[in-house]
Amino acid sequence: MLLEQFLLGDDVAYTHLYERFDASVLTYLRTILKDNLDTADDLFQETFVRLFRERKRRATAPEAYAPIKNVRGWLFRVAHNLAISHHRSNRQSVSLSDGDSDGGAHWDERLMVPIEESFAQIYGEENEMRSEGLQERLRAAIELLPPALREVYVLREVNGLEYDQVAMIAGCTQEAARMRISRARRALRGALERYLGKPE
Repeated sequence: MLLEQFLLGDDVAYTHLYERFDASVLTYLRTILKDNLDTADDLFQETFVRLFRERKRRATAPEAYAPIKNVRGWLFRVAHNLAISHHRSNRQSVSLSDGDSDGGAHWDERLMVPIEESFAQIYGEENEMRSEGLQERLRAAIELLPPALREVYVLREVNGLEYDQVAMIAGCTQEAARMRISRARRALRGALERYLGKPE
């Protein structure tokens, strides 16, 4: 196991861990901090610095060390907490975990779709997302989502995390995570509907 090898002093294992997760962690931070990419890059580096520090923590107090059970989930949680700390230190009014930026003022009950609902128009057999132009529209639509929806969508749909991991990282219940992902899917479907065509 790479993590165990790294914790035992293998620097090559650390390099492999970095190369395995660097792109997804950076994409996550740049998505939720899209208005401050320099900060996203700084927090990305700090996330992996903290992973490196885990080796010292284990060596210093092995009997008290709580092992990392899921490296990817741990990295996203650290990145999330760093982003939250950045927002708080800059006294930002929008929280990444405390609900949507619109405060629910535009709540639509139709957005309460089952999480298992197929997103066939985007992820269907025909794979219409192979169109580069459509992928670009999807990326733009994701950036327009409220922060709370954008974060969970990127964690689940872009990075493939399980719902319990998404909930842990976003600091919400699994039910809330599922609801936000459903709302994000419906919002993106609406934004892209004219490019995907009407379902038959």
